[in-house]
Amino acid sequence: MLDLAIVGGGPGGLMSAWYLKRKLGDLCRVTIYEASDRLGGKIVTRKFDSAPAMYEAGVAEIYDYSMTGPDPLRELIQHFGLQTIPMDAEQVQFGGELLDDVAGMRRKYGAKTAAAIEAFRQRCADELSPVEYYEGVGAHDNENPWAYKTAEQVLDEEVEDETAKRFFKVMARSDIATESHNTNGLNALKNYLMDVDGYIGLYSIQNGNEQLIECLQSEVNADIQLNHRVLAVGKAPTGRYQLKMMNGKGPETRDFDLVLVCLPHSWLATMGWEGEQLRKSMVKHVAYFDRPAHYLRVSILFDAPYWGDKISGAWFMSEAFGGCCVYNEGARHDVGKHGVLNWLIPGSDALAFANLSDQELIDAALKSLPASLGDARAHFMEGKIHRWLSSVNAIPGGLPVRDVMTNHRPEPKEHPGIVVVGDYLFDSTLNGLLDSSDAATDIILTEMMRLRREQEGKPVSNKIDRDYFENYRGLGPYSEAWHHFTDPDYLTKLIGIVWDQVKGTKLLVAGSASGELVGALRDRGIDAWGIENNRAIHAKTPKALKKYNKLGSITDMPFKDGSFDYVFETSLCHVAPKQVVRAIRELNRVVKTGLVFGSITSDMASVVIDRYDLLRGVKKLGTWWEWSELFFGNGFDLSMHRKDCADALWTVTLAANKGPGQWYADADSLRYSFFDKVENEDDD
Repeated sequence: MLDLAIVGGGPGGLMSAWYLKRKLGDLCRVTIYEASDRLGGKIVTRKFDSAPAMYEAGVAEIYDYSMTGPDPLRELIQHFGLQTIPMDAEQVQFGGELLDDVAGMRRKYGAKTAAAIEAFRQRCADELSPVEYYEGVGAHDNENPWAYKTAEQVLDEEVEDETAKRFFKVMARSDIATESHNTNGLNALKNYLMDVDGYIGLYSIQNGNEQLIECLQSEVNADIQLNHRVLAVGKAPTGRYQLKMMNGKGPETRDFDLVLVCLPHSWLATMGWEGEQLRKSMVKHVAYFDRPAHYLRVSILFDAPYWGDKISGAWFMSEAFGGCCVYNEGARHDVGKHGVLNWLIPGSDALAFANLSDQELIDAALKSLPASLGDARAHFMEGKIHRWLSSVNAIPGGLPVRDVMTNHRPEPKEHPGIVVVGDYLFDSTLNGLLDSSDAATDIILTEMMRLRREQEGKPVSNKIDRDYFENYRGLGPYSEAWHHFTDPDYLTKLIGIVWDQVKGTKLLVAGSASGELVGALRDRGIDAWGIENNRAIHAKTPKALKKYNKLGSITDMPFKDGSFDYVFETSLCHVAPKQVVRAIRELNRVVKTGLVFGSITSDMASVVIDRYDLLRGVKKLGTWWEWSELFFGNGFDLSMHRKDCADALWTVTLAANKGPGQWYADADSLRYSFFDKVENEDDD
């Protein structure tokens, strides 16, 4: 059994451990090392000393993307049976009083300012659709001109009205957590759109966000070691990875096969990275994302919600502290008869005010409240301060945005088993952190597969020889065994669900062997063609199919641009890694509509991989996620972004006996198997 270390017991570490149990089961032993005496990192739910009133001391709320597509974090929370409370508000403290968003701004500042606010929000909506917003940080961000302007520049160029400009800074600053000159216009755009209907919802977990940590801990299969601060990571003489740490009593050293580093960006630079190659790579990684943004939490308990009904929602935005958010905790948590207000102070104000004493911060927060709420000091009972400096990223995802593999594996050549996790790699949210954990554990899964095979004395062979087809996947000659893996009726049903039309279309089978599938599809009214690079198996193509089954490589195909409506490929995993991008671009060149990805992946069920020796002949081993990243960067997009038909695909899959234990482990596998060709903007 292989040993894996997770450095960091925050939400990223626990999410990663949860994914590892789901993806690997008992194939590895997991140990979590946490430097502090608690799990959970910046998810912190607390109660005051003088009353059992609850407040969030860390993560303020959770983003809800379910209105646009699948929301993995929401699904995880539902999996645990946790109840959620929607959060919304439309008030802003501006010019010393609470105003009702645009209507209030119109009343106080006039029609011109209100019109400027509405016009810029529409401009933002035109710049980024809800579907593009849902897709989050990706390579397409690099094509957006706002990515290369500061948020300050964008506001100067797009909003002439000075009051409207100040309004947008106030409304977005607590989410951006930095000054508008420190982030780019695209990051700011995504935060401006949070106030536009149809883009995103917000919610909190009933009885505290920290319940998510408790639930994750209850379901992970890991040895959890608190008060263990990892000081250095490097290679042991045996070739395994070595962790050097302090365990509260003294130094400790342990070796592991794989390491997941699930630390906030600010902590990565505090660690030692042993070996020049690893050190240089980690320095580059840290430097690439070194754009610190800050938060400061001031939570105040009052003897009663003395403001009555003057605070209408779960929070209001305030121009205090350069623009901050003030939460009414009683709108989501049990605070009894009391009132609790909770300031989320961002950016330079958080950094500067963090140097003040707790009492000075409490006084500053009380002074910032509008007089119209009443006498805050007369009702004050207790205040709590939590400092979260450098806790998020000013340009999450980096600039330019890089692919998932590059971000999560800083040194892939000599240290492929050291993988990092962080919300700074995506969008500085819990949702992004879950995505990062998913991506990182996919990479670990691939490495685990390689290591396990080597440990068992069955290293992955990337050779396809004559015997490969004579005893295809252990089931006999290819001509007899092919239909066990590729059912033409099932394939046509899948294509029909995703793209509606199948019969009468032209389809390429990339990796067609001796053409049996090509012939079966032609019998079903599809103009099917094939391409195969193995001469021995191609030579066995029946005479009637030789015209349609070509000998050649998918890296350089003898077909004109746009020759086919669809491509069904099973051969990309057999292409040398250095040639994979070229092969994907070539497939993109010859197809007009879409591609079905059918290659072997490392996140297929291990029992299926072992049963059929599926890794034999595989040169490029990766997960569905890793492959999707390659498709995204080379002219394709997920078909599910256009038409989410995953449920229908899964129903057909189960009916065809291609589900768990046979081929596809879950519906997500299918989600990452269908890609639309997208237009190249450079061709316009």
